[in-house]
Amino acid sequence: MNDPRKAFEMKLVELGREDKRIVAVSCDSCAGGGLSAFFQEFPERSIEVGISEQNAVSLCAALSRQGLLPVLVIINPFLTMRAYEQVRDDLGYMNSKVIIVGSGGGLAYSTLGSTHIAVEDVGLMRSVPHLTVLAPGDADEVEFCLEQAIAADGPVYIRMPRQARSAPVDGPRSMKLGKAEVLSEGTDGALYTYGPSAEEAMKACRILSESGTSLSVLNFTTIKPLDAEAVLAHAKGKRAVFTLEEHIPTGGLGSAVAEVLAQAGAGVPLHMLAVPEGAKNTGPYDELLAFYGLSGEEAAKRIAAALNTSASETK
Repeated sequence: MNDPRKAFEMKLVELGREDKRIVAVSCDSCAGGGLSAFFQEFPERSIEVGISEQNAVSLCAALSRQGLLPVLVIINPFLTMRAYEQVRDDLGYMNSKVIIVGSGGGLAYSTLGSTHIAVEDVGLMRSVPHLTVLAPGDADEVEFCLEQAIAADGPVYIRMPRQARSAPVDGPRSMKLGKAEVLSEGTDGALYTYGPSAEEAMKACRILSESGTSLSVLNFTTIKPLDAEAVLAHAKGKRAVFTLEEHIPTGGLGSAVAEVLAQAGAGVPLHMLAVPEGAKNTGPYDELLAFYGLSGEEAAKRIAAALNTSASETK
């Protein structure tokens, strides 16, 4: 397993050496947020704003207007919720080329209390005009997303993972901006996911395969724009579709998939495996995943139960 924030840190330094426009901006997130090495190597292109998230977003918009390329790192809920108005107005409406990184998405900061848990951010960021939404889960995906964000037009939001994760599959990866990555092909159901949940999705897939249940698993590292073609293609002929995410049902990948399926009249049942709305429990990360039914083992049980119910109803 590789630390995703360390991968981000090293990749940003590498990109900073190549592109002199890149400026790192921190809201008291330098040491743990993946900016420390950049600050050390490029102090003249590094800005510490302190606990002033709204000002930081507006500052980055101004830097962008001067031809610079700001990369802003803030603990997730303090970026996506406290500074939401500035993200919408200064970045989205103005289509400012700024990369904003929400450090520790989902349940990543589960031991620090409910105020640090970010399970509404995808829904908020999906609604911002012009904003590309990326959600990596492991070190390789973090590097890919940062490279794509630098090259993309317009503002980009990256949902940065915190815990070290293994790649969901062995061997070469097929990652493309705006396209889902097919991790497994199956015939019974389709499981759509992103971020750290991709590893849990593949655990569930392997558990279910032992009992003869075959799942397609798709990893949506790009949540916006969503790969609607992949959503529909892999839902076709399945008994049910599932989404797995560290997010509430409202506004997340489950909602995005529901929009695609409904608009196409796909007629396939959708089950959202997500964090319940209003959840305030805190504790060790892995234990909280299991508590909410989002670990590979618990997800496998929920998927098996739904598919068995579906099979009995069609008899």
